[in-house]
Amino acid sequence: MDKYKKVYIEITNCCNLNCSFCSPVKKRKRFMTETEFEHILKEVSKVTNVIYLHVKGEPLLHPQLIKFLQLAEKYNLTVNITTNGILFPKVAEKLKKCKALHKINFSLHCEQHLLNYEEEIFKNADKLSPNTVIIYRLWTLQGNKLDEKSTKTVEKLEKYYHLSKETVKKLNTENNIKISSTIYVDKDNEFEWPEVTKNKSCGYCYALKTQIATLVDGTVVPCCLDSNGIIELGNIYQETMEDIQGKERYQRLKKSFQDRKPIEKLCQSCTFKNRNNR
Repeated sequence: MDKYKKVYIEITNCCNLNCSFCSPVKKRKRFMTETEFEHILKEVSKVTNVIYLHVKGEPLLHPQLIKFLQLAEKYNLTVNITTNGILFPKVAEKLKKCKALHKINFSLHCEQHLLNYEEEIFKNADKLSPNTVIIYRLWTLQGNKLDEKSTKTVEKLEKYYHLSKETVKKLNTENNIKISSTIYVDKDNEFEWPEVTKNKSCGYCYALKTQIATLVDGTVVPCCLDSNGIIELGNIYQETMEDIQGKERYQRLKKSFQDRKPIEKLCQSCTFKNRNNR
């Protein structure tokens, strides 16, 4: 069986924000059940050691998140979470006790209007286990330059973490910066969710090589960018991972990625390949 560095599991496709840069979810909104989640863990634990609780949706919205993390520990899986951070202050103390949690990505570029939003995240991040990796994402750059909002966020990081002048300089000029032993800032240009267009481009993709994803309804897709299940490889609630990997569509797509000539229209239109080729 193919093995992956990570498997994305969308435990909900519901979100508490409605950011303009995030493409609309066309599938029915729902939350994954505990039974469904454990079924997925049994399957993906055969092919990976790391899971990401994210495709679309806000994972901290899920009422059984802590239970899910405990189940991941049962199956010896390391968990990474991507969140907008709005709900983080309410669950930070509980997350501290979750041994399976390895990393949290905070998307600080999300559109919100809460006072002291970033400071609340910084303060509560201090409550996490010292072994938890924290990544603050600023993915709203234009031509690799900070926009006004991101500039203000960098200023807040500087003030809260008492950063040196050298580190602040790096925050303004470099894309990946380490600001403490377990805290990083990840900067990048504004992200575009792929859509099927007439554009066709070749390029390298990590899908089916280092990652695969399953949506909240069980649909298995090649990567975390196919949030609406356009490239449906199977359904993990009804099939095993081995069965899905053995399908012709899976094998043909995998080979096309290896040849740098993706055959699916969504993949041909996806600009994320450009990031892989940098």
